[in-house]
Amino acid sequence: TDALYRNSLFETKVWYFYTITMGVFGRKKNKGKNNNDNGDELPPPIIKSPSVENGLKSPRRVSLKDVIINGSSQAGTRPDMGRKQLSAKSSLSSHLTRESMKQRMSIATLNLHGLIKDDLDDDSSVASEVIPSDAFTKTMGVSRHNSTLLMNVASSSIKNTNVVDPYNVPFESQYEPSEMRCLALVAHNHMKPAMKEFVMSHKEVLKKFRLTGTNTTITLLKSIFGDDPEVCYGPSFQSGPLGGDAELCALACLEDLGGCFFFMDPLSAHPHQADIDCLVRLLNVHNILTCINPCTAHAMSFVLKSALEDGRLDQIPSFFYTLKSPGVAVYKAEQKQALEAAKHS
Repeated sequence: TDALYRNSLFETKVWYFYTITMGVFGRKKNKGKNNNDNGDELPPPIIKSPSVENGLKSPRRVSLKDVIINGSSQAGTRPDMGRKQLSAKSSLSSHLTRESMKQRMSIATLNLHGLIKDDLDDDSSVASEVIPSDAFTKTMGVSRHNSTLLMNVASSSIKNTNVVDPYNVPFESQYEPSEMRCLALVAHNHMKPAMKEFVMSHKEVLKKFRLTGTNTTITLLKSIFGDDPEVCYGPSFQSGPLGGDAELCALACLEDLGGCFFFMDPLSAHPHQADIDCLVRLLNVHNILTCINPCTAHAMSFVLKSALEDGRLDQIPSFFYTLKSPGVAVYKAEQKQALEAAKHS
C-alpha cells in the first residue's frame, strides 16, 4: 500500500511539472515581434488556396471578402480539390448569394446595384407583350398556380376562343376621350413595375380616356403605347416629389379629373407625404373615382369598359359631372354659421 501511494504521489508531481513547463515554453513560443503575450488566444482559422497545393504560397487567412464572394463553405475545402472544382463551387456560391440578395432587395435597389436590368431604360422590354397569366402575379401578388386558374376562368367566359388575352379584347366606346375628363395614372417607385403590367393588360380600356399623371408614369405609358394614334394624352406634370401630386390636386379643383389609379407603396417613406395626403383628400372631397391599389384598379377596369361600351355614363359620373363628397354640404353649413356668428359678434 505504501509503495502504491509513493508511486501515485511521484506521478502527480511529474504531471504538475510537465504542465507548468509546457505552459511557460508555450507562452514564450507564442510571443510576437512586439513582445505581446498572446498565448491565451487561439490563432484565426486559415484556408488553403489552390496555389498552396502547387507550393506557390503559404496558407492565407479567412477574410470577410472570401466569405461574401466565395461563400463560407470554402473554409473546409479538401486538399485534393482542384482548380475546376473550386471554381465551380465558388460560382455556385456566388449565384446563391445573388439570388438571396434579389429576394431581399427592392426593384430600385436591384437596378442601382446592377443585379437586374432597368425596365424603364429598355423600350423593347417595356413595349413587349405581357403574358396574361403573369398579370395577377406581378400586379396583385397572386401565386402563379392561382393566377393560371384565374386566367382560365377569364378565357372560358370569352365567346371568341381565338382571343389570347381576355383583358385586351377590342371594343367600341360610345364616348370620345375629349368628351370625358382625364384619367390619371400614378405609381410610387416600387409600384411602377406593377403599373407597367397593369397598363399592358388593360390598355384597350385605358386608351379610351385622356391619360395624365406624374412625369415618370406618363413616360412609362408613352413607351408602352408608342405611336398609337388612338391614345390621347392630357396635361403632363412633374414627378411626385417635385410637385406632380400637387398639380393633380389643381386639376381636380379645376374640374378636369374624372378618375385616378394611384398605386401607393405602403411600405416606404416618401419625401412628399404631405402632397400624397393632400391628393387623396381632395380626390375624396370632389368624389372622384379613385383606386389606390392594383386589385381595385383591376376590378374597376371592367366597370369602365362596360360603361363605355354601353354608353352608361351613370356608372362613371365623375368623368362627366362635378361631384362633391356628402361632407361638403355639412362643412359649408357650418362655415355659414361661423360667418354669421362672426358678423354679429
